Amino acid sequence: MERTVAAVLDATLLLLSEVGYRQLTIGLVSERSGVARSTIYRYWKNVPELAIAAFDFALGPRSPAPDTGDVRRDLINIYERLAVALKRSIWGRALPSLIEATRNEPAFAGLLPRLADQRREGSRRRLLKAIEQGELRPDADPEWILDTLTGLLYFRLLVSGTDMREPGMIDWAVDSVLSQVSTGKRPD
Repeated sequence: MERTVAAVLDATLLLLSEVGYRQLTIGLVSERSGVARSTIYRYWKNVPELAIAAFDFALGPRSPAPDTGDVRRDLINIYERLAVALKRSIWGRALPSLIEATRNEPAFAGLLPRLADQRREGSRRRLLKAIEQGELRPDADPEWILDTLTGLLYFRLLVSGTDMREPGMIDWAVDSVLSQVSTGKRPD
C-alpha cells in the first residue's frame, strides 16, 4: 500500500513539473505510475487533493520544531532545514504549477494555505513559548516572524533563483527579525 501511494505521488510530482497543473489528470498519473485509476480514487477524491498530497510528500515528513531553550538557535535550525527541503529539485519544479492552481482553480482554494499552516504549527508554538517565557516581547507577532523568514527562502526559490543556503544568510535574517522583538532576556 505504501509503495502504491509513493508511486502515485512521485508520478504526480513529475507530471506537475513537466506538464503543469492545468494538464494534470488522474489518467496521466495512472499511466505514469502504473496504478489503476480506481486505486488512485480510493486515496484522493480529485486532482487538487492529489496535487496537494504530492506537494506535502515532496516536503518530506514533518519534524517537530526544535526547543533548545534558545529561540534564535531554534529559528536558525528550522530555516536551515526548510532551505534543505526547498532545495529538492522536484519540489522546486512542481511548486510554480501548484501556486498557479491555488490562484486559478476553485476546487483548490484553501488547500495550499492549510498545508502551509500545518507545516508552520511547530514553529508557531515555539515562538509563542518564547513570548510566554519573556524571550520575545508580548506584542511579537509569530505570523509576521514566520512570514518574514519563510518569505526570504521562497523569494530565492521562485523569483531570484539565488542560493537559499548562502553562508550566514539565515543567521542574518533571524538576527534581523529578532532585533525587532527580542527582550534580551534568556528563559530560566
